[in-house]
Amino acid sequence: MSSRPRTPVYTPAVGEVVRDLAHLDTSGKPLEAVYMDTLAGLVYLRHEAGGCEWTTKPTHVQALPTPRFLTVQHPSRPRTADVA
Repeated sequence: MSSRPRTPVYTPAVGEVVRDLAHLDTSGKPLEAVYMDTLAGLVYLRHEAGGCEWTTKPTHVQALPTPRFLTVQHPSRPRTADVA
């Protein structure tokens, strides 16, 4: 067991733009996406311009140095078929 204290997992607000350290853009930088929800231990993110949501682990979500938010009118619930 490690004697190093655990770093708490960052919990964003709905509509907050965050970095997804597990998914990279074409230049190799982490994707920035809008936080939609957390369900069954997975974080659901969506591109700022819209489109399909994807999942990542909560430990892969990082706050931006300068917080940015988008208005999410009706946060969608992830499709149950996507949840294992």
